[in-house]
Amino acid sequence: MDKILIELILTNQCNKRCEYCDLDFQNTVFSNENILNLDNFIKNNPAEYTINFFWWEPLLQFEKLQKVVKTLWNKIKKFTIGTNGVMLNQEYLEYFKNNNIFIYLSVDNISCWKDLNLELISKFAEIIQVNFINDPNFLFNSLSTFEKVLDFWFQNIAFMPVFSTKKWEKSQLWELLKIYQTIKNISNNIQLNTYGYFNWVAIEKQFILDTDGNFYQDLDSLLWLQKQYSQLNPSLKQEINTQTKLLNISELNISLELLLKKYNIEEILKLVFEIPKQSWHFMDYKIIDKILENGTQKR
Repeated sequence: MDKILIELILTNQCNKRCEYCDLDFQNTVFSNENILNLDNFIKNNPAEYTINFFWWEPLLQFEKLQKVVKTLWNKIKKFTIGTNGVMLNQEYLEYFKNNNIFIYLSVDNISCWKDLNLELISKFAEIIQVNFINDPNFLFNSLSTFEKVLDFWFQNIAFMPVFSTKKWEKSQLWELLKIYQTIKNISNNIQLNTYGYFNWVAIEKQFILDTDGNFYQDLDSLLWLQKQYSQLNPSLKQEINTQTKLLNISELNISLELLLKKYNIEEILKLVFEIPKQSWHFMDYKIIDKILENGTQKR
């Protein structure tokens, strides 16, 4: 049976404006009609589905998230959510725990953790992975931020350098190496993962389902988002559009078979390598992947 990962975008809005983020913000929301369309699609196309509520801030649409979970509960192997955590409260955390929904909590080395109620959130640490995001311009905060995370007994932590929106100077790459080695050598029984650029490939066939109901093929959410980055030239953006946009969930003839027939991982991988070649990033990406090589998570 096919393993299918759907990254479901509930909204194109966010309650923060993190400086390493380069997303467009729009007043769009995944509709109730598209929830029904997704339900019909999954009913008619058996597979092992995981739904990850991701990008922008899903908690802005918490009631819509609940509706998706309730509608699809018996048909989905696993639900997860990626969030900046600012809106996490007792009610939300209990809901995620009671429904076995795993949380990917973004904490950056700028100041993001100061906005979080870590004392409350840490009570639910068993269902949380802290995605520790390292911006190259704020590496001097990295170790103190990491220590703050450890102070609250989080055990699942992913070390995640910013790849796609910031330029890394040579001195910053050396500092990143020292920080990573220090964190890796801390003996406290944490589960430490890392996520590289070129060497992180999903096992599942992975799609983004946007608020407008369009399916996009994607490799770990790199291409579809990077088509918005200002440094990419128009011809590359057009190629990404052509290769990634597949079908709409509302189309009468939509099927998993047709979706997978349009799925072309070889073309996506070519673009994964092409994007940094056309910007300043190629060598930076290779060096960062080398730094993370021994611990990089491959799923």
